[in-house]
Amino acid sequence: MEERRTAPRHRVDEGGLISIDEHTSIGCMVHDLSVTGVRLTMPSTAAVPDAFMLDAPCVGGIRVCRVAWRDDETIGAWFEWPVVS
Repeated sequence: MEERRTAPRHRVDEGGLISIDEHTSIGCMVHDLSVTGVRLTMPSTAAVPDAFMLDAPCVGGIRVCRVAWRDDETIGAWFEWPVVS
């Protein structure tokens, strides 16, 4: 299979939080990380909007993300720039 990623991914396996809105966050696990994106798992992706804030130490704090693909428990997302601090 041809590799389509623009940057290599690295295995992380650290916890993070997805902000749904000002008052709601969902815990997640960050599994794969690159300079351009991330793969996250959680019990259900149904409540996660197409654009969200990810807060995790392994991504350098808070990052704005956009969903590239999703299934029931996994989201692949790319980072918007610049980094939000």
